[in-house]
Amino acid sequence: MTERELLSEELLEGWLEVSLSIINERLVSAMTFNESMVCNLLYRQGKKGGAPLTATDLCARLRILKPQMNVILNHLENGGLISRIRSRVDKRNVHISLTDQGTQLYEKAHKEILRLPDGLIERLGEEKIRQLVQMLKEVTVCFGQMMKEEEEARANERFPKSGQEEISGETDGSKETDQTGKAGENVSKTSGGKTGDMAETGKNRGKGKKDGRRKQE
Repeated sequence: MTERELLSEELLEGWLEVSLSIINERLVSAMTFNESMVCNLLYRQGKKGGAPLTATDLCARLRILKPQMNVILNHLENGGLISRIRSRVDKRNVHISLTDQGTQLYEKAHKEILRLPDGLIERLGEEKIRQLVQMLKEVTVCFGQMMKEEEEARANERFPKSGQEEISGETDGSKETDQTGKAGENVSKTSGGKTGDMAETGKNRGKGKKDGRRKQE
């Protein structure tokens, strides 16, 4: 195994350990991990005065499948923490936002969540945490670019012949055009030939009649 592969293994192991330590720990007592993440997005969106989010928006940002997201939203709505209102502009969209109860609960829960970063700052120091924050931002950007490239690669694998089919279609179309043009030329030549033969025949007949009259005379 090369040094690059060993480093990749170490990075993956560290990443999984951090992920498992967070996911297996309920961040707030009143919500599951995914519910707290959904409420976090809705809370931040409301605070900055952004457009209301939909289930599709939440799925895209949290990378959660639609069926799983529906279960999360149903549980939050049944608990009175979120409201779902159909858009007046586009009836297909359902806007999701925190209720007053949901906002109060999240703000209380957010203080509870802060115990984790506060503990890290205390143990690692402010300088290391600042470096960690910057690195996490860079990692997030890199992951976004990698995911986009993978999605584009999958799309190209699904439709690898699309470009060839277009070229083939253009070639076939040009062939048909050429054949049609040649056929038209042939018809024109044939028609022209027949017309010329008929005209020649008419001339010959006219000469024959004149010759016959001269003999009679």
